[in-house]
Amino acid sequence: MNHHSHTSRTSPSRQAARLTGTTATFRASILAPATSLRRTVLVVAAAVIGCSLTACSASSDNKADNAVPAAAVSASQDAPSADDVADTPVDDSDSDTMTVALDKTATWRNGVKAHLGGFARGTSGEFAFPSGEDYLAFSVTVQNDSKSTLDLSMLSLSCTDGAEEVFDTDAGFDGTPSTHLLPGKSQTWKVACVFPKSAKDAQIEVTPSDTSASGWYRTAIFTGQVQ
Repeated sequence: MNHHSHTSRTSPSRQAARLTGTTATFRASILAPATSLRRTVLVVAAAVIGCSLTACSASSDNKADNAVPAAAVSASQDAPSADDVADTPVDDSDSDTMTVALDKTATWRNGVKAHLGGFARGTSGEFAFPSGEDYLAFSVTVQNDSKSTLDLSMLSLSCTDGAEEVFDTDAGFDGTPSTHLLPGKSQTWKVACVFPKSAKDAQIEVTPSDTSASGWYRTAIFTGQVQ
């Protein structure tokens, strides 16, 4: 007699199942972004680790590109032997020049010495002068074992075949230092000269100068081959 007595009712077990399904769907919608985010973080972390292992940063590549390989040096056949040159005072009264093997030491009569070393090839950078040129770099060491002060700013250095000297502050090629070298002291600086990649024979001339008039310097011609 009650028309509502036949209204369908959902059983408690079915309501529980529906509630459980809804809850699972809600949890899935919440966990999905978190799972995606976690995957993204893992991918980024893997990329960072891979980059560090392969040195893929631009700065690392630049450092590798700017690395200057060392150049092997061999003395030319017509150069004097080590016994004739190294650490042996030379009587400079007969000639204006003396020939020295590229890897040996030039010694003048008053005790001043000059030595070249650390030969390496490279290419001058954008801000060097001249720029974009292949060069031969080396160090110059002057030891003042004389009794007079030596003015290094007056020392003359000539590159192979009169080529230009490279000046690049960033690379340490600042030219001959403007300083006075006291007796018993030494000074080392870096030099680079334009030198083609195909060139092998190097000839570098060094002439100190003495303003005290206590000595006269002949030109030391350093000669040899570089690889």
